Parts: sequence; structure tokens; C-alpha cells
Amino acid sequence: MPVSTEYQFKPHEQPFMVGSPANPDHPARRKVLYLLIGIIIGLTAGFQNGLLVVNLNTIQGELGLTPVEGGWISVSYNMTNACITVLLYKIRQQFGMSLFSKIALFFLLLATSLQWLVSSGLLTVYIGNLLDPYYLELIARGISGIAASAMTVLAIFYSLQGMPAAKRISGMILGFGLVQFGTPLSRIVSPYLAVEGDIESLFLFQFGLALLCFGLINLLELPPGKTDKVFEKLDILSFTFFAGGLAALCVFLVQGRITWWTTPWLSYPLIIALIGISTALWIETHRKSPMLQVRWMRSRNIIAFMVTGAVMRILLSEQSVGTAGLLTNLGYSNDQMVGFYGVVVAATLLALLISIWLTKATELRRPVIFAVALIALGAWIDTGASLNSTPEMFYMSQFFIAFAAVYFMGPMVFEGMLRAIANGPAYIISFSVIFSISQTIGGLVGAAIIQAFTTIRTQTHYADMMNSANLGDPATLPQIIQNVTRQATVAAYQDLFFVMAVMATVTTIILLLNFAYNRYHKRNPLSKELAILAKMREGK
Repeated sequence: MPVSTEYQFKPHEQPFMVGSPANPDHPARRKVLYLLIGIIIGLTAGFQNGLLVVNLNTIQGELGLTPVEGGWISVSYNMTNACITVLLYKIRQQFGMSLFSKIALFFLLLATSLQWLVSSGLLTVYIGNLLDPYYLELIARGISGIAASAMTVLAIFYSLQGMPAAKRISGMILGFGLVQFGTPLSRIVSPYLAVEGDIESLFLFQFGLALLCFGLINLLELPPGKTDKVFEKLDILSFTFFAGGLAALCVFLVQGRITWWTTPWLSYPLIIALIGISTALWIETHRKSPMLQVRWMRSRNIIAFMVTGAVMRILLSEQSVGTAGLLTNLGYSNDQMVGFYGVVVAATLLALLISIWLTKATELRRPVIFAVALIALGAWIDTGASLNSTPEMFYMSQFFIAFAAVYFMGPMVFEGMLRAIANGPAYIISFSVIFSISQTIGGLVGAAIIQAFTTIRTQTHYADMMNSANLGDPATLPQIIQNVTRQATVAAYQDLFFVMAVMATVTTIILLLNFAYNRYHKRNPLSKELAILAKMREGK
């Protein structure tokens, strides 16, 4: 189908595939504008989840929610964010980038305006008797998950337009990397926006970012691309099972942390997740034109890619859940940790710039090994945590881990895209789903494992310490219990950092051995894919 524009694109400017924008030779000024807009969109996408994670307790307090109800807010965001990738890809292919951009903006404005209206109480005045603000927040967070996924795609495409042809893949690294700024930046700005627990300014800020994106995207739209009729009737059935299964898995992972894993009703979402995802994969395996290339996804290289991505996300929970959890238990609040997260932002920025500049298709394994080694080093440093630890004492270790969080992502995205493109454009959607799920679900699994581990180890240390404690005067018993609880908590986190350090060290050794084996035998794991891409370039 021809590109729907009067301008006739040159052969090298044509869209790479159906559903992606064309890549015209922009003048330098327009390239800069595309790049700046991509950066703003990427940061806005990151704030969708970052502000939720950072301020969930404040939102619970403002709305008078229990921890379980607060957990459902987190579930609402994660379940839509994890499963919507497939549908968004098809929408781009069927209806083009222009409509896709409008849909993304609609969901972004709807989500942020709902959250602001709920926090301000304006909406409650008119429909408070019809719908509880809590349910409005659930709806808003579900929409926000969709918006964040769509805005991430737009950030990538805008960044690609702003990059020179030789560095175009760096635009993809930039788009994914920008989203990683969401949580640390949210930690920095939240104390200044949510003063004394007032969340209205927080959501007004988010709504303002949405309006800014709306203006910028309408000011400079993406070039048009090719469209095709890609939706099939079976897509609805397959997506329903797939989305339902992922949603149930999110329920299990989030609520399991809150209600504990032995809660009887948690078995139901786990069963639903297994049935839903298995059924969707079975349908896709036996379709003539599948959305997901299941046989390719089951190949050894892709499973290794998915496992590596998930393991990295679990290891990186050492920072987002481990260190942050310890400092919270030691009594430090967000406003006392602005400097700490400033270091995290600086490390993230440095890693992103280096990754954009140095990532090469022929050297994708070495940066991943380096990133895992940095996580191991940071975790070993953190094993020295104590009751007297302050945020400043974690600056070095968390700089290493924050750097690793972004530095590994560029090569991972690069490798996944190479493997997908070499097999054909139809495989890119499968890569997108694999990467999205490995990061979202991997993060939830990491948080769940850490919470379970620290809870069990805290109870064990507490029992041991109380058995050996000299209780003495009954009047001092409450103070003794408080001190023992704090000591047991710190000891549990020391155990956590040790386990994470060992896991990261073992992972580094395994990756190093694999790297050395390939070097010794002069093998490139991506030689086949690189050869196919070289032929594709020659064909152009």
C-alpha cells in the first residue's frame, strides 16, 4: 500500500516496516526538535509509573485506603502496561502513526486529568455519591499503564527521527533509557510537590506534562508510514486470554507481597494466569498469521535473552526495593534522600550517554557482563550496611547499580532487535512483548522475592536475638523489642545484599565463561543475524 503523503520518499527514506514512520532526511534544526520532543515524551512516560511507586503510601493515606486496596492500584497500572504492547503494535500497523499518536495522547490526558480531579476533590463533589474516588483512581491507573506504554513507543520513534542514519539504533536505546529516569526523578521532585502529603500538586504537575506533550506532538508530528489490514478475528480471542493471564499474574505478584503468599485466594489468580497465558500461546502456535511467533520465542537464544533480561531486572531490585527499603526502615523519608537519588540520576544519565555512543552490533555481550559485574560490586559494598547507615554511605554502590541498570539495556535491546529483524518485521512484535514482559514482570518478581526474603529473615533474626536478649526490667521491654526489631531488620537486609552479591557474581562468571568460549572458538553469537542484515542493506 503506498505511503499516504504527497511527498515521495526516496528508497532509503521508506518506512522500515508497516506501522513505523518514514525516515526522511530532516534538516538539522528539525532533527534537534524531534530529539528534544522524544526526550520530553520519554520522561513523561517514565513519570507515569515513577510517581505512582514513590507516592503510593501518600495516595493510600489521602484516600483512606488499606494496603491491599493500595496494592490494587499498583496492579491496575502494571497489568495494562504489561499486556497492551501487542494491541498497540497492531493499531500502528492498521491505522498508522497519526491515529496512534492521537490515541496515546487521549489516554495520557484522560489518565492525568482523572488523577488530578480525584486528588483535588473536584470530581468527588459531582459524582462522589455515584462512584468512590478509589475506583476512579483504579480506572485512572489502568489508563495510565496504557498511556505509558504508548508514550514509550512515541519516545522511541521521535528519538529515531532525531538521530543520524548511522546512529539510528541509538534512538531506540535513548527511548527505552529515558523511561528509566522516571522513578529516581520522581523521588527528587515529590518532596517539593507533595508537601505535607498534599498530592494535588503532584498530579497537576503530571497533567501539565501531558499538556506539554500534547502541544509538542501536534506541533511536530511524526512522518507518515505504511498501513495494512492486520487485525483478525482470532486476535481478539488470543489477546483476551493473554491479557487476562498477565493481569492475573500481576495480581498474584503484587497482592502476594501484601497479604502473604499462603493466603488461600491467591491460588485463583495464579491458576488463571497459567491457563490464560498457556491458552493464548497455544492459539498463537496454531495460527496461520500469529501475532506472536511462539516457536521463535521458544528457541534457545530467545529463551536465554528473556531469562537474562528478567534476571537483570531481579538483580536491579537490590536498588529499587532493597536499598530503598532499608533506608525507609531506618527512618529516612523522600526529602532526606534527594541527594541519594541525585546520584542515581547522574549515574543513569552517564550510562545512557555512554551506551548511545559506544554500543556496537559486534560487541553486545561485553557491556552486559560489565553491567552485571557492577551490580555484584555494588551489592558486595552494601553488605556492610548497619544501624548507623545513612544515604550518603550508599552513594558509591548505588552509582554502580544505577549505571548498570541502563548500561545493560542498550545491548539487550540491540540484540533482541537484531534477532527479530533478521527473521522479518513480523517478529518485532514478539521481541517487544518479550522485552516488555521480562522487564515489567521481572521487576514485580524481584520486588516479591526481596519482600518475602527480608520478611522471613527478619523474623528469624528477631527470634534468635530475643532468645539471647537479657530482658531485665519489664518497664524497658518495649524499648528492647523496638531495638531488636531494628537490628533484625538490618541483619535481614545484610543477608539480602549478600545473596544478591553472590547471584550477581555467579551470573558474571557464567557470562564471562560463555564470552571466553565464543572468543576462543572465534564465534559471534549474532553472526547469522548480522549476515542477514548485511544482505538486506545490499538489497537496498
